[in-house]
Amino acid sequence: MLQTLSIKQFAIIDELEVHFGDGLTVLSGETGAGKSIIIDAIGQLIGMRASSNYVRHGEKKAVIEGIFDIDESKEAMSILEALDIDIDEDFLLVKREIFSTGKSLCRVNNQIVTLQDLRKIMQELLDIHGQHETQTLLKQKYHLQLLDNYAEDTYSNLLNDYVSTYDQYNAKRKELQDLESADQALLQRLDLLKFQYEELQEAKLVEGEVKQLESDIKRIQNSENLSLALNNAHLTLTDEHAITDRLYELSNQLQAISHILPEKYDTLKEEVDQFYYTLEDAKHQLYDELTNTEFDEQYLNELESRMNLLNDLKRKYGKDINELIVYQTKLDDEINKIENYEESTSQLRKEIDDLYDKVMQLGTKLSKERRTVAQKLRNHIVEEIQNLQMKDANLEISFKPLEKPNREGIEFVEFLISPNKGEPLKSLNKIASGGELSRIMLALKTIFVKTRGQTAILFDEVDSGVSGQAAQKMAEKMKDLATYIQVICISHLPQVATMSDHHLYISKNSKDDRTTTHVQELSGDDRVDEIARMISGASVTELSRQNAKEMIEQNQQT
Repeated sequence: MLQTLSIKQFAIIDELEVHFGDGLTVLSGETGAGKSIIIDAIGQLIGMRASSNYVRHGEKKAVIEGIFDIDESKEAMSILEALDIDIDEDFLLVKREIFSTGKSLCRVNNQIVTLQDLRKIMQELLDIHGQHETQTLLKQKYHLQLLDNYAEDTYSNLLNDYVSTYDQYNAKRKELQDLESADQALLQRLDLLKFQYEELQEAKLVEGEVKQLESDIKRIQNSENLSLALNNAHLTLTDEHAITDRLYELSNQLQAISHILPEKYDTLKEEVDQFYYTLEDAKHQLYDELTNTEFDEQYLNELESRMNLLNDLKRKYGKDINELIVYQTKLDDEINKIENYEESTSQLRKEIDDLYDKVMQLGTKLSKERRTVAQKLRNHIVEEIQNLQMKDANLEISFKPLEKPNREGIEFVEFLISPNKGEPLKSLNKIASGGELSRIMLALKTIFVKTRGQTAILFDEVDSGVSGQAAQKMAEKMKDLATYIQVICISHLPQVATMSDHHLYISKNSKDDRTTTHVQELSGDDRVDEIARMISGASVTELSRQNAKEMIEQNQQT
């Protein structure tokens, strides 16, 4: 839930801090006081598009900060962990800076994140529903997603199997299309592939060969210096003053001493003997190396030619030798595929047909499961709508076969509604009445917000066009929803305001030729006066105040 909102230099807001509680919070105030600006500021925290117009005139940047309690959102926690964002005691600090240049910067717990990542996090925490919203709930393309969300885990494994099979089917179709569309081009490509393959095959590439060549070339190029050093080292171990001879004599003397003092000199004699044998091995190794070291100009030329060939291949293909060996294998596979074009396409077509049959089988099972859940959802939605003073409303979830399956299934799913008795079922976005649309949207939000697991929802004048008993029912519905998640609502309806747990009054003042917005939490007589204003308009009478008191008492008891 949103706990604190801090706004600086945003539109007409100079500096403002608002604290939100749980339950139902209502924001009210005169038109133009800045209620929508506060909604726009919260919108920046969930990743809505920024604009330099949001920066207060004459300032360099606007800053919006929000503190969210994420203790109850496992989904948000998972996303934060995946993004490697530190989580401090289940609180999340979200900051958005908007510059007068039009650029913006997003931070989550003081770590810079992309706008896309910000949206990914915040969609699990806060949902903003505007008065004229047409996305998600109104558009048909989202209806199947809403149905699947409502189903939760009822058919999740079946849906995963369907998607996986469809992806395989689609990949094979693309592979076949690529082969068929590139028929002539493939033949031309075949010549190039064969040339490259034969060139690499002729080179007889060996993994790690370059390193060995470098060592051998270096050895031959430095054979004179190497021979001299080897000879001097060998003489050190073989001349009349050879250290091995002296060590042999030392070993004999230590043996004589160890007979008298074994506890002190046995170990020393063993160490000297070990050193002696090590030097003897070195002497033979140096001799073998010395006899094999000579300058061979022809062999050096061969090595350098080989090295030049490998370097040319590396430059030509832009790969090292190990990568060229792998590339050679790929070339062989692609050559075989092209040369066996008819066989390859025939096999692909069979695989595609088999996968299509499997897609349709899984899609049919999935459709059956969806229809069962759709009936439950339909009954749930109708119940919610009828509770909002639309007693004759009806809704159906329509399933129509697609011409060909897609990644979502084999059918076209759409929510159709008849708001009044005798009216035909029609798409949600064809509803003309603003009041009916508001109530339908609230009913749908009530259902889908609970299934999505979000912790807060913000309604921006969702009760527009509603009055009387319908307004009372909407207020009760928002209050009910607020028992599950935090609800923040901009409203002009006194029925909603009297149901609230917190009532924030938005006003604006002018000072030094600048307009600023203020927020005040109302209680007692101040709250009564504001609700009286909402009932009667600009002038507050004693009668309207009495009416406001009665509404507050009645709705609080309810």
